[in-house]
Amino acid sequence: MPIVWITGGARRIGRGLAVRFAERGYDVAFTFHTSVASAEETKRDIESLGRRCVSVQCDVGDEAALNDALVNFEHKLGIADVVVSNAGVFPKQETVVEMALEGLKETLSVNTFPLLTIAKAYHVACGRAAQQGRLISIGSLGSMEIWKDRIAYNVSKSALQTLAHTLARSLAPSITVNTVAPGAIAQPEDVTSNDASLIDPSRIPMRRHGSVDDVFDAVWFFATASTYITGQTIVVDGGYRLVR
Repeated sequence: MPIVWITGGARRIGRGLAVRFAERGYDVAFTFHTSVASAEETKRDIESLGRRCVSVQCDVGDEAALNDALVNFEHKLGIADVVVSNAGVFPKQETVVEMALEGLKETLSVNTFPLLTIAKAYHVACGRAAQQGRLISIGSLGSMEIWKDRIAYNVSKSALQTLAHTLARSLAPSITVNTVAPGAIAQPEDVTSNDASLIDPSRIPMRRHGSVDDVFDAVWFFATASTYITGQTIVVDGGYRLVR
């Protein structure tokens, strides 16, 4: 059976991706950080679909811990056919004066650097097994726009986009590397304070917020498309960038 590894798979978009992959016959391994109860619920939901599931508590900003989680995934499930680097943070708004360098470093350690850690481990695993791989990065519309006083987020996501492009070139032809960049995604089943900053639907050409299903459709495309498609980005924003 096919296997998917997902970082940040306990809640919100990550949970949605994990369950939808399971619905399509994938065994699932995912990391989570602090959401223990949500991780247990997600694991139960996946196993109820008849799929194997492994969950590992891990701070993806800790390179050693993330590497250990990936080793655990391979040991318990096998090498992934698809890896989704999804875990991320959305720091609070801060002015230039308020923004501390340490805060920027912390955001980069979660939003950007893990993709490189994952790519290195996955490349070695695929090479050892002589297996083709697919690596998908969950980026953001914030990698393409500048939002007021979101310095850490904008920088981390734009760096992530560039990192994905460089990895696509470096890891070809054995691994494809592509990006899904969500815009305003509503998640009514798990609302957080960050949802208050979602774009008004009247400003979006499709006149609605996106859903986890919209994001999954783009991820699924990269997970199943021709391996000739690499270094690409699908923006899931309802056409919002067209009117900016």
